[in-house]
Amino acid sequence: MNIYLSKVSIDDADSLLEMQKICFSPHLKQYQDFETSPVMVNIDRLKWQIENENFYKIIFDDSWVGAINIRQVDSYGNYKLHIVYVLPEYQNKHIGQSAIKLAESLFNDAKTWCLETIEDMPYNRHVYERVGYQFTGEIKEINEKLTLVYYRKDV
Repeated sequence: MNIYLSKVSIDDADSLLEMQKICFSPHLKQYQDFETSPVMVNIDRLKWQIENENFYKIIFDDSWVGAINIRQVDSYGNYKLHIVYVLPEYQNKHIGQSAIKLAESLFNDAKTWCLETIEDMPYNRHVYERVGYQFTGEIKEINEKLTLVYYRKDV
């Protein structure tokens, strides 16, 4: 299994947005989160993220199969695993776990990592726990259908 990360470029923006729509449209339909869903991001905002954040393609056996976005929270070594996704046909192959480990290894100054995920998605939560994230106990209701839970990992 050959997995690596490659920096997303502005030229990738349209493809990246299309991939986000494929991966997150089922969640948007289920949770009705029209304000923060990656499906709803406009292309200008996505281009800003590409230029100003750490957005990487997840490459599996020479195919672009997903993406990961890392945000630096502050200058003290705190980072946020903002978004991770893998196309449906490539899920359940440990690609996400490998991509997270690869992404974290790029930030040698990291002291803590955090993330948020959907409460009623046990598979996603399991993936994060397998790579060392621990549930903080913090919960935030976005709407009557969507609740987020928060995770942290100390390095």
